[in-house]
Amino acid sequence: MPNEASIIQNITDTFENIHVTNTDELQEVLRPIDSLISKSEKAQQRLALGTWQHTMLRDNLKALHIASALLNKEADNTHSFTRDDLKEALRAFASMISKTEKAQAKFSLGTSQHTLLKNRLKSLLMSEALIKLKLG
Repeated sequence: MPNEASIIQNITDTFENIHVTNTDELQEVLRPIDSLISKSEKAQQRLALGTWQHTMLRDNLKALHIASALLNKEADNTHSFTRDDLKEALRAFASMISKTEKAQAKFSLGTSQHTLLKNRLKSLLMSEALIKLKLG
């Protein structure tokens, strides 16, 4: 299995060419992020304010919105993120990635659940790499 540095380099190389060569690939990465944003917003509405679950979803949503802005190369939005915002987003992505990997291991290769989680994991890893690039 490739190490994290090689994954990040591959994702970086891919991202640098996304807007130029393949908007379909960008949509493939954005779709799971947008889906997670939608699902998280709906779930958060059902949770009591101040609970750890509500707080976790708030932090995850902020990280997902940062990733969406970076993936869309929304210049106006990406400059409004502080280093602390980006560091918190990295923490949230590390948690989401870990949970997704654990969930994916429960499903057989080729099942719709496994494929969904594989696509989600790819998007989360790319988002994490972009945030690391933004941090320098």
